[in-house]
Amino acid sequence: MAPAIPSISEQIAAYYLNADQNAIPENVIYHAKECILDFIGCAIGGSDLETTQIAKKVMLPKDGHPGEASVVVGLSAPADKAAFINGAACHGLEMDDSSTPGGGHPASVIISAAIAAAEEENADGIELIRAIIWGYDMMCRVSAGAIPDNCFERGWHPTAIFGIFGATVAVGYLKKLNAEQLKNALGVAGGFAAGNLECYADNSYTKRLNPAHAADRGYTAAAFGKYGYSGPRWIFEGAHGFLHAYSDNYTPERMLDNLDYSDYGLIYTAFKPYPSCRYTHAPIDSVLKIKKEHGVKPEDIEKITVDVVSMAVRAVIEPRELKYNPNNIPGAQFSLPYTVACAALYDRVSIKEFTEELLHDKELKAMMDKVEMDSTGKLDHFLPLIFAGEVTIKTKDGNEYTELTTEIKGDPEVPITGEDLKEKFLSLATLNISEAEALKIYDAVFDLDKIKVKELTALY
Repeated sequence: MAPAIPSISEQIAAYYLNADQNAIPENVIYHAKECILDFIGCAIGGSDLETTQIAKKVMLPKDGHPGEASVVVGLSAPADKAAFINGAACHGLEMDDSSTPGGGHPASVIISAAIAAAEEENADGIELIRAIIWGYDMMCRVSAGAIPDNCFERGWHPTAIFGIFGATVAVGYLKKLNAEQLKNALGVAGGFAAGNLECYADNSYTKRLNPAHAADRGYTAAAFGKYGYSGPRWIFEGAHGFLHAYSDNYTPERMLDNLDYSDYGLIYTAFKPYPSCRYTHAPIDSVLKIKKEHGVKPEDIEKITVDVVSMAVRAVIEPRELKYNPNNIPGAQFSLPYTVACAALYDRVSIKEFTEELLHDKELKAMMDKVEMDSTGKLDHFLPLIFAGEVTIKTKDGNEYTELTTEIKGDPEVPITGEDLKEKFLSLATLNISEAEALKIYDAVFDLDKIKVKELTALY
């Protein structure tokens, strides 16, 4: 009898656990530290949002037993609950990292779950770093097998439905699951995968819960695997498996590309400079470039025409009545007119531009009314990996200036500097802690391979 062909989950589980963990390249280790720093900054910055406060009310234990894992800021909870709350906090400001190969935002799912598990296991910092590296790799592999755009069209949130598998791998690594246990955990995670994007239609808040749920359930799936709960062996490629259920035209074989330690999905992670949907970033960059290069002032502008890739329509163009009149902060974060108008009016798009007061600002509204947005299709040849945006600004004296942006600030092709990342971290963390406290966290992150994880989390 011929031996059974290993399933995708079996092959990937073996790949992670058979790796020479000491052979991970230094640049990958360093970038993982940057991802951790960015996660902590976003989570601390988002810890006082109303949505995070509600998450704490719902998820924190009511029995007075706080648990082993840290919750931003100054609280603790059982590991799964801490993962949920920190995931919601991290995603709330819309500044958490992004991965085009991964199909979404890895940190809010993977790092929130991994840090909670690392605290519970009293893990060394280097073990957390390795767990995150493998978790990011897993998310990229699931994204490669599925078609993120098709998942969006079905209403699925790729950050959540891909990220849960990354969280499962990261937690499984920290809990020292063997290959069989990790295969089972991935099978369990396939049953937990969820996250809907109907929230785009009315600016409701549930997008912030999707990665939180995935972090919680990724942690839980790994725990089930550890205790021997069986999960479907063919969870990805099976006739009723994840890929068939969540996407059309899926390519399961791509999940097995580069099983030779020659590539690490984490290095393709981007750090967001603007607190808005990634589809708005190329237009923002284009506006800022035009203004800087041609000296265009807000009062000079007659019209701003914006063209974006078709994938952006559902997130930042439609429904148009809401995009031109966002009724809350999430609505502004996903409004192309709002973000472009901020860039045109203030020469920046920062946390300071997303306030309840500015939602009703007459000057900003007047600039939004000058924005004409479309998706003509001419930029779609850049897809699926490049979210291009083209902007034309027409001035009152009849001049027109056009700028096409294909390499977005913060992407691996145009990385922000270490100083930029530090500045971003401090700007977010100091929303809720002091600069002195934030600088201690900064130093601890970059010493993480020499300390225990609890030495880091004790600082927040």
